[in-house]
Order: sequence, then structure tokens, then C-alpha cells
Amino acid sequence: MKNAMNQPYWLFQGAVILTIAGLLSKVLSAVYRVPFQNIVGDTGFYIYQQVYPFLGIAVMLGTTGFPVMVSKLLSEHGKENRRLITSVSFVYITILSFVLFLGLYFGAGSIADLMADRQLILLIQMSAFVFLFLPLTVLLRGVFQSDGLMLPTAISQLVEQLIRVGVLLVLSFYLVRHGHSLYETGAGAVFSSITGSAASFMLLIFIWLKYRKPPAFSRTLNQPTLKKNDVLKSLLLYTLTICVSGLLILWMQMIDAFHLYALLRGEGLSEAAAKAAKGVYDRGQPFLQLGTVFAISIGTSLVPFLSSAMRKGDHETIRQKVRTSIKTTSVLGIGATAGLICILPTVNTMLFRNDLGTDALQIFCISIAFTSIAITQTALLQGLGHTVYPAIVVILSVMVKWGLTFVLVPSIGIHGAAWSTVCGVLTAALFNAVYLKRKGWISIRELFPMKVLLSAVFMAIVLIAYQALLSLVIPFDKRLFSVFESLTSVFVGGFAFLYSILKLEVFTEEEWRLISLGKKILYFKQMRGKRNGR
Repeated sequence: MKNAMNQPYWLFQGAVILTIAGLLSKVLSAVYRVPFQNIVGDTGFYIYQQVYPFLGIAVMLGTTGFPVMVSKLLSEHGKENRRLITSVSFVYITILSFVLFLGLYFGAGSIADLMADRQLILLIQMSAFVFLFLPLTVLLRGVFQSDGLMLPTAISQLVEQLIRVGVLLVLSFYLVRHGHSLYETGAGAVFSSITGSAASFMLLIFIWLKYRKPPAFSRTLNQPTLKKNDVLKSLLLYTLTICVSGLLILWMQMIDAFHLYALLRGEGLSEAAAKAAKGVYDRGQPFLQLGTVFAISIGTSLVPFLSSAMRKGDHETIRQKVRTSIKTTSVLGIGATAGLICILPTVNTMLFRNDLGTDALQIFCISIAFTSIAITQTALLQGLGHTVYPAIVVILSVMVKWGLTFVLVPSIGIHGAAWSTVCGVLTAALFNAVYLKRKGWISIRELFPMKVLLSAVFMAIVLIAYQALLSLVIPFDKRLFSVFESLTSVFVGGFAFLYSILKLEVFTEEEWRLISLGKKILYFKQMRGKRNGR
């Protein structure tokens, strides 16, 4: 009885643990690219980014894709089906992982030809080995999560990321310092992902041996109520919905990896110039990942909450949560986009040592707002039981990105790649918004957040004025001053945006209470109101 009473608390605590771990992993995944680019330069960055989508897909499937599928099935179908679900899931994931391994390893030559760079063959083949760690890693994470134990998954995620980032930076520095080629250095970077996956796998095995809960894999006295085909159908459905929907950013990166360099070469750029241009364009990826990390964390926490509310039929709570989530994501996404566009010339210099490609990266940063909104909308739809539609929308948005890449890149280069990404994620955000509107979960006002846009404009004006004033006081163009200008601009822009959000009353008092840190902001607002009243 005690366990039953405490179950919601433990479920909430587990969701918080996973959200924090996911947040830290995403931040690490974005941040390490800056020192890595500083070590290997734009061409070295291009080399690694060509194979990163394969590594990213493996990470996504191993952390939020397959484990969620397994734990969902185990949680929904009772102990009598536990052994059947684990065995069928293990076989299914093993076959799928092995197919992906074989496809990458033996198809590396064809993939490299499509990318117009045969020197990538070894890196693509090495990236294939990451998929071999998936089956047992995924199964253990899924079993732990179905038992309400989120800590093993969270710890293994962080350990995997920390070791991957640590090995990547140390090995890259060593290889460049000792005169190895950039492709050899890229192979070392891919090897770091293999070490991270191996470390995570061994840690989970160690925790399992300590945990020792045989019923997960042993025979049960009760006859299973499910059939193998039922489990297999569910796994296939989840793969085509949950996994496809979660790969929006990686699909976009995959299109750029396959086509951008080849198209640039086709337009007459030299091999070195095309690689450097692609590397400059890839500087936008850390901005996109950091800019969307909060949307991903919001989405992670939304799905279980909305699923529970749907089962209870609490439609008013759902409607409130949907609107608050979309509004919060719009504020964060639009604010991050507008602020970053304004300060990008100095941020580019601060992080990457020069301001190459700033105008293309400013275009690319527009995708932060639309991607954030689309990710949150996808999580909302999944939580509301609409899993197929967001997957179809992701496929449609990828097709838009793919088509526009061939149209725009030949004429305007990396600017065309940036615009194609923006249009792709805009497609996802618009189609999801229309669907939510048709289902009655949001109104026209939520589709066009005018107050948020006005706040972004106000912030932009303040930032432009601040930077103009600063350029008069400090008329130097060096990296050290770029650091000072970038960091101070973040605080100035953030304060201006928050002031405008409060002044225009974008959020109601009830909505502030639902947002993380919102209560503290509301408290300061109320205290300020009382002082002004006096």
C-alpha cells in the first residue's frame, strides 16, 4: 500500500532525474563542438560533422528512442508479459542494430561517394560499431525505467557523454599536435563515441549485477496475455512514430552531410574551399542544440503528464498545459533567436576565432525558434495519443528541406542550406500548429504570439544600441573584446527581453506559477508593484 501511495512521487522524481540528465547531456553535446573546432579548424569540423548524424542517431535510439519503447511496453502489459516483451524486444533491436551496422560498414564506400568524399570511408565504417552496443544497453535501460528506476539510465547517459567528450578533446588535441591528418583526427573523434558507448554498456551491466532482479528475464508462472506478433507490431509502430519524430534535427543534418559539400563542389568551389565552407556552416549546430535544449526538456516532461491526464479525461488541465507549454517555448525560442542574431558577429568571433559565415549563420539561427516550437508540439501530440501525425509531419519537413537544398545551394551557397533548414522546420511547426488548432487545444492567438514578437523587437533595439555604444568606447576588433561584448550583451538582451515580457504581461500569474523559476520572477514583479504603489 505504501508503494502504491508513493508511486506518483517516484514517477515524478524519475522524470525529473531523466530530464536533468538529458539536459546536461544535450548541453555537453553542444558545448564540446566549440573547443573541438578550435583544435581542428573549419575543415576538421566539416570532417567530423559529416559522420556525426550517424553517431547522433545511435545516441538518440539508445537514450530516448528504444528505451522508451521497451519501458512503455513493460509498464503497460503487466508482469505476466515481461519475459515475452524483453525477449522479443531484444531480438527486434538486435536485428535492427545489426542491419544498421552492416549498412554503414559495408555501404561506407557508397555513402562516401554520395557525400563526394571517399576519404570519409574509414570514419563511416568506425561509426557503424556504435550500433553494436545498442541491444543490451537499450534493454537494460528499458527494464530499469519500467521498474521506476531512472537513475541507472541517467547515470549511464552522463557517463557516456562525459567519456565521449573527454576522449574526443584529448585525442584530437594529441593527434593534431603530433602532425596527424585531419581525417585521422576525425577517426579519433569517432572512436571517442565508441568508448563512450562501451563505458555506458559496462556501467549498466555492473548496475544490473548489483540490482539482480531475475524476474525480468526468467520464466514466469503466469501465461502471457500477449502474442509475439502483438509485441512486434507495437515495436514497429513505435519505431516509425516515436523514433522518427525524435530525429528532426538529425534528419536535417543528414541532408546537409550528404548534399551540401557535393553541391558546393559542383558549383566550382575547390575541394579545400568547399570543405571549409561546410565547416563554417556547421558552426550553427551548437547554437541550434543549445537553443532547443529547453524545448526538449519541456517535451520530455510533457508526455507522461499528458498521457496521465488523457486517461483521467481532464481536458481543462490538458488545454492549460498545452497553451502554457507552447507559450513558454515560443518565448524561449523567439527570444534566443532574436538575441543570437543580434550578437552573432561577436559570438562567432568569441567561439570560433573569426566571424566567417556570420550572415549565413544568422539565417540558420531563425530555425531555433521554429525547431523549439515543433519539438514541443510533437511532444504534446504524442502525449495526447497522436503519434502517427507528427511522424508524417517530420517526413514532410525533411522533404521540404531536401528539395530546397537542391534549389537554393547552387545559387546562394551555404545561405541556401540555411534557408532550406529554416523552411523545413517552419513546415513542421505550421502543420503541427494547425492540427492542434483543429483539435481545439490551442487558439489563433497562440499561433501568432504578437506580444512575444514585440518583446523580441524591443530586445533587438536595445542590443543594437548597446553594441553601437560599446563600439565607440572600445574601437578594437580582437577576440578578447568579443568575449566581453558577447557576455555583457547576453545579460543586457536577457534583461531587456524579460522586462518587456513582464511589461506586456505575456504570462498570467497562474502561468508564471507553472513555469520553472516563474514563481521567483512573479515574486519580484509583485514586490516591484507594491513599491511603485507606495
